[in-house]
Amino acid sequence: MEKEQEARAAGKSHTLNLENRQRAELTGVSEVLGFDEGQVILMTENGEIALTGEGLHVTRLMLEDGKLAVEGKIDSVFYTQPSRRRGLFRGRSK
Repeated sequence: MEKEQEARAAGKSHTLNLENRQRAELTGVSEVLGFDEGQVILMTENGEIALTGEGLHVTRLMLEDGKLAVEGKIDSVFYTQPSRRRGLFRGRSK
């Protein structure tokens, strides 16, 4: 609990809400690195996240607010090592 509060204080928090493996809502998203119907790869304040599944569609993208929503059949969500590739969509620099 203490580490969570420290991360939020440092501006490095994100949330992931997964509803029935059909909809994911994330906050703290800084850029989208890539997406297609089988995967969505994005960067959060705490690292890279990959969502995999079938029929995935980005239904909301508001990088200014750090928000992203994905719908489809979500099979997995996992953190990955940051890559050196450039993102498709990036949030504004602060």
